[in-house]
Amino acid sequence: MKKQWRVFIGFLLVLIIVIFAVLNNTDVRISFGFTTLSAPLILILICSAIIGALIVLLTSTTTMWQQRKTIEQQEKELAIYKDEMNKKVAEEKEKLQRDFTNQTAKLEASYQTQIKEQELLIASLNGEKHTREEKNLDYFD
Repeated sequence: MKKQWRVFIGFLLVLIIVIFAVLNNTDVRISFGFTTLSAPLILILICSAIIGALIVLLTSTTTMWQQRKTIEQQEKELAIYKDEMNKKVAEEKEKLQRDFTNQTAKLEASYQTQIKEQELLIASLNGEKHTREEKNLDYFD
């Protein structure tokens, strides 16, 4: 839709220039500083419009080329930053997983120790005799 308006406006401007040039078809003298030229005004107007269009085309093409180059560079930087971020996220995830595993192991060992102590206490209250090996608990099992 936006491009259609651009084409329509461009066509309208060309039509205005052509009508203006046709209405002004008398001969005029043009001085270039080192020489003088006499030509119909219609040709001078059309050539001036074409030269203006070429100037606009060249400047806009240069600007678009620079913008594309900047966009490509920024996309490369963005990809690098994304990779770095993903690596850092993975490292933090692994670290948290290790911490969680370590805490779980400590809690499990503590829990097992408490269970054995409670079993020994229950056994002593029931009057059962335990061997020396049962009283020596290994906290790293």
